[in-house]
Amino acid sequence: MKRSFVRLTLAFTAALGLVGLGGVGTASAGTTAYSSQYFYGWGTGSSTWTAENSAYNDAYMKASFAGYSRYMCNPVGIPFTRQMSPYMYWSDVTVLCTKWT
Repeated sequence: MKRSFVRLTLAFTAALGLVGLGGVGTASAGTTAYSSQYFYGWGTGSSTWTAENSAYNDAYMKASFAGYSRYMCNPVGIPFTRQMSPYMYWSDVTVLCTKWT
């Protein structure tokens, strides 16, 4: 009776060890990669804010066509905005989008 209890305990311990090692092996075997891409946008408006906002919306739209969500993108650098006339501003912006594959 003692012998079967010892065998059962050893078998149970071995089974737990295999399950544990198998789980660790599959968790560490995966690799992750990411892709990044720059998108440029430009826009116009009656103020600096509206021109920059229009430019960012243009860049985010181009990123969405390429398969990136808006939350995957971050503004890069300082927007280039200049006044074209007393009530017309033009802006150029850049965003960097990253997604994990």
